Amino acid sequence: SSGINAEYGGKQACLVCALHPHVVRSAVVVDMFPVRLFAANFAETLEALLAVDAETLSSREEASRILEATFPVVNERNFILSNLVRQKGGGWSWRCNLPAIRDNVPHVKGYPDNVPVSDTPALFVYGGNSDYANAERIARTKELFSNSNYVEIKGA
Repeated sequence: SSGINAEYGGKQACLVCALHPHVVRSAVVVDMFPVRLFAANFAETLEALLAVDAETLSSREEASRILEATFPVVNERNFILSNLVRQKGGGWSWRCNLPAIRDNVPHVKGYPDNVPVSDTPALFVYGGNSDYANAERIARTKELFSNSNYVEIKGA
């Protein structure tokens, strides 16, 4: 099969290409490289989300006000709030299991050192203004994916 995967789904796709190449014909990976990540604000982000008592929220707007100091950019805050879902019996909950993510940050942010090189055809797409995409990460990806191509989206 072939697939287009973004962000952490892209990291999982990279692992499937490396560990189970017989099931993947080709892959397009967007905004992710198969490397370890060390985002300084990841723990802060998780703690801010965990501080929101989703079950007692009266509205998404209330959650937005709570998170405004940590996420002052409205579009970023709204993106995060898209993971807040209303429950049938009332109240809200986070779509993802935030405590599990917090407890497993090294696994979520990591990438195994011992994966084999993949010869699966792979296209890596990244934004030219991204802090995430840099020469070191691209070089490491080229080592791990022998049949890879790269597209930089200028201005993104």
